[in-house]
Parts: sequence; structure tokens; C-alpha cells
Amino acid sequence: MELAFVTGVSKGLGYSISEVLAEHGIEVIGLSRNTNEMVKNLMTNSKGQYTHISADLINVEEIESLIKRICQRILAEKPQKLYVINNASIIEPIERLGFLDNHSIQQAVHLNLLAPMLINNTFLKELRNEDIELVIVNVTSGAAERPIHGWNVYNGTKAAINMHTKVAGLEQENIKGSHKIIAFNPGLMDTDMQGTIRGAEEEAFTEINKFLSFKTNGDLRQPSKVASALVDLILNENLMNGKIYSVNELL
Repeated sequence: MELAFVTGVSKGLGYSISEVLAEHGIEVIGLSRNTNEMVKNLMTNSKGQYTHISADLINVEEIESLIKRICQRILAEKPQKLYVINNASIIEPIERLGFLDNHSIQQAVHLNLLAPMLINNTFLKELRNEDIELVIVNVTSGAAERPIHGWNVYNGTKAAINMHTKVAGLEQENIKGSHKIIAFNPGLMDTDMQGTIRGAEEEAFTEINKFLSFKTNGDLRQPSKVASALVDLILNENLMNGKIYSVNELL
């Protein structure tokens, strides 16, 4: 059997990934801060394939114990493969350096960067001596490769996630390990995050008109379509360790 652990499942891409994985018969453990109607419906409609954990990954000091508890459950079920999808992240704060709130910087770095690094490290450590293949997917962004005015924190954390992925993938290749660690750029999607971007102040975010046009021109993909592309990739393709995959290459 196969299991999956997905973060940020209460909406957008995380919800869609969980739904598609469950439809493929993979048992999903989903995590988000809140349990909303979408999550409740997923629990009901998945016929036992989806279970939920409520936790705030900004509280990074709780992550190790959380993942250790999840590993105990995983070991009890003895899957051959575990998919770890680090999807949870925030775009905020959108503001220029020198105008940012330091607490907001800290929260974004915790969620976007530190949380997935701690999750990945703990899973690899706890399952080191087990016969379970891990497939770790770090959801990244095109913003990791291009500087954007007002996105200092988001750009920085996603660039760091890319390098974390590349180094972790290199390490697996060097030891000829069975695990795969990749990143996935989902591109432009019609999600709440895009709504937050469109609501930014022009002084803080000079490209706002471009992002407004993405919505009016219909350039935003539906999360369900992107999720299907990712799930097809990790289930059916020979993954390359450390590679940054882009949805634009898959659709």
C-alpha cells in the first residue's frame, strides 16, 4: 500500500492534491490549521481514504513531535511508499524591505522554509531504518528564480526551498538511496493566494497590474488541473533527484 502526507490541505492546491491522491486509492493524511467544510466533505467523500490533522506549522517547535507521531501511525500500516507533499505556504508579507514587520517575516520563514525542512529531516530520520520509499515534493514557485518588487520574503524562502531540494536530492544520489526529493512549481493558479496578491498596495508591489491581468485574461489554471499533473508525475514518472519540475512542462 501507499500513503501520503500533505500540508496546507484546507484550500487550493493542497486540497486538490489530497482529493486526487485519494481518488487513486492512496490513503492521505492531510494537515492544515483549520478544518473547514471542504475538508469535512473530503473526509466524507473519500470513504476512509482521507484523515485530517489540525496544526499550525508556523509553530515550528511542535513539528518534530508531530511528525514522530505520524511516523508511528505510518509504521503501523507498513506502506511500501510514502509521499510527502510540502504545500503549505504564505505569500505575505508583501512589502519593501525597510517597511516590513519583523514578526511577519519570521512567520513566513517558519511556514515557507523552516517547516518543510524540519518535516523532511524528521521523516528521513525516523524512517531511516525502515523499508519505506519516500517521495518528497516541495512546492515552490517561479518567484524562486525571479526577483519581484515587494516579494523579498516570498522570493527568498522559495529560492531557499529550491536549494534545499537540490542538495537533498544530491545527497540521495551520492548514497544511491531509494528516496526521491524534488520540487514542483505549480505556476499561476486561481487560488486565494492570487486574491491576496491582487489586493496588495501598488507602492509595495509594482507588478500588481500584471497580476490583475492574469485574472481578467483567464491565465490562471484551476488547482485541480495542476494537482492532477503533479500526481501523474509522482505516480508514473521516473523522478530525478533534486530536480525542480514545472507544471508548464507537464501540461
